[in-house]
Amino acid sequence: MRITAVLIVSFFSVVAVSALNIYVAPVLYVDETANNSKSTGKAQGELIEALRAIETGIVLQFDSLKNNNINPPVSLFDAITVCRNEQIDYLLYGYVTKRANNVIVELRLFEYSSRTVMETFFGMDDPGHYERLIEDIAIKVLKYIGVKFNVEIIPERRDVTQLKIPVVLGYWTPVDGDWVSLMLGTVAAGTGLVFIPTDNVFMIRGMACYLSTGLEVKYRFGVGNKARYEAYNHTLYMMMPLRLHISLTSRHQVYMGLGYVYFLEFFSFADKYDDSKDYTYNNMGLNICIGGQFKINETLSFFLRNDFDFLFNERSLITYSPLLGLDIKVYEKEIKKRW
Repeated sequence: MRITAVLIVSFFSVVAVSALNIYVAPVLYVDETANNSKSTGKAQGELIEALRAIETGIVLQFDSLKNNNINPPVSLFDAITVCRNEQIDYLLYGYVTKRANNVIVELRLFEYSSRTVMETFFGMDDPGHYERLIEDIAIKVLKYIGVKFNVEIIPERRDVTQLKIPVVLGYWTPVDGDWVSLMLGTVAAGTGLVFIPTDNVFMIRGMACYLSTGLEVKYRFGVGNKARYEAYNHTLYMMMPLRLHISLTSRHQVYMGLGYVYFLEFFSFADKYDDSKDYTYNNMGLNICIGGQFKINETLSFFLRNDFDFLFNERSLITYSPLLGLDIKVYEKEIKKRW
């Protein structure tokens, strides 16, 4: 279990090492059609939402300020003051001006270490297409950041259906103390079929999320505690999981899921002075899993997974199984969008 923990920590360390955080200040909104009224309005939230709607992964994150109840910064001095007070490196600030025939957006990306505005972004559209204007300015900001900081930006993700064949190998062990004294888990191995209806269901903070399901079949072997008796356990394990995948980068994912499990167990048992007896059990259960995945190429992905299985019988059994495996993609088809 310690080895698995080290692998998981290493996985997240590789992902997080180059993370870039950019903070968005309250945006000044000037309405010249209403006697030049000024407010923060909803512009800041709409801008952050537009920036997070484009896939950037965990390596690039946009957030509001910790102290967000401030006057919108409009000058270089204001930007320096905000960065110093918030202890942040990069600040995106600016204003929106609404006129009778158009809406204008001007944003500035400020770097505190050099005390300079790295880039200024302009956008203009008619008042009826305000949302389009915010989306366009968000794309301009992301394209510049992608080039300047060498961050991968995916402005338009393909929606694809996929079929994969997983191959897993690991071990398993009972968790409950009473079962540990009776049965020792050894090897676990399996395969199956993973079905991904679409790999882009929704976005969370710039990270694409999707669901997968399928069928997994595993074989598990266990032996009895020889200090007490001789026993062997052969289990055919079949599971139908539903998992949520979160893309941290173009290559890294984490996922978690639930699954319905059917256990077919063949149990051979013998006391020290009795003949061996064979038993067959049919049981149902629940699987909870959490794991990480690394994309090697377009066909192969390496993953590590932690399975927690809850067996429902007269004596409830909880098992833990760390697994290493490969996902082999055997089918992919792009989903055509209908407008």
